Amino acid sequence: MKLTKLKISSILFTMLFLGNSIASAEYKPYTDKEQDIQQQKSERRQSTKINKQSQKENKQDKKEMKQKGMKEKAKSYSTIVLEQAEVLNLTDEQLGKIMRIQMNHKKARKELLGNPRKSMTKALKELRNPGATVDSIRKANRAHTDDFDALVEAEIIIRKNIDATLTLEQRKKLQAIKLPAEEAMAK
Repeated sequence: MKLTKLKISSILFTMLFLGNSIASAEYKPYTDKEQDIQQQKSERRQSTKINKQSQKENKQDKKEMKQKGMKEKAKSYSTIVLEQAEVLNLTDEQLGKIMRIQMNHKKARKELLGNPRKSMTKALKELRNPGATVDSIRKANRAHTDDFDALVEAEIIIRKNIDATLTLEQRKKLQAIKLPAEEAMAK
């Protein structure tokens, strides 16, 4: 019996000794260079996660905007002229006049921009309505056309007022400028 206890205890000690040596052989602390590499890898993983999340959010925002019918806000003629002020070499007096024109017509423009949309939805509802008569459809269409014509006429008046503040040379420069939307269409 003493022999077996001795054998068992020697086996346990050898296993412990071998286990410690195996465990110590497997564990090897990183050097500074290896730690830097590991840290860079984890930072890259984290930044790609953040990039993917932001891209996903941007796509989701665009999708929501598209579903709601929202588009990038259209710029008015006066806004475009003011953005090109340096290229056109506008004076302070010209800038002031253009800003006043823009401010005076801002409220009316906002109302006029909403009217064609409302009348178009009414016309489309009338068009889809099985109980609608041809005359009511045409009437709704005429209302939409009239609203859009009113918007265009108001914009033309604003455009003429702004062009009147510019010199001939400035108008030529303005006509030569290609907007980003035009460049995209040309491709």
